[in-house]
Amino acid sequence: MVELQWRIMREQAAEEPDFTGFGELVEAAHAEPRLRQLYVFASHWTLGFSSCTGYPFRDEVAIVPSHSGSPFRVKRHPLSDDVLGEAATADEAVALAMRHLPTDLGPAVAGTAEQDG
Repeated sequence: MVELQWRIMREQAAEEPDFTGFGELVEAAHAEPRLRQLYVFASHWTLGFSSCTGYPFRDEVAIVPSHSGSPFRVKRHPLSDDVLGEAATADEAVALAMRHLPTDLGPAVAGTAEQDG
């Protein structure tokens, strides 16, 4: 399910050529093995990464893409106002997000944040 969701997200990003920040972010995140093992989803163009595959998600980290010259922003939750840091490039944003993941975080599991998965 995680691999399928990544494929869908990459296809969606490719279909948005006018929003290059989103596409750059999706590709940079996909290139990172620890993020690629998590369930990826988008909320208001923000990429969220969950350690479970069902909603409600267990948000581990989220990244807001650059748009109209704004920096990429790393957040704890896609809809949160709590910004953990900013970055000039998608690669830098992914590296910053990686520093905020638990070190023992494994692949996403089936289920929701309300279940033991």
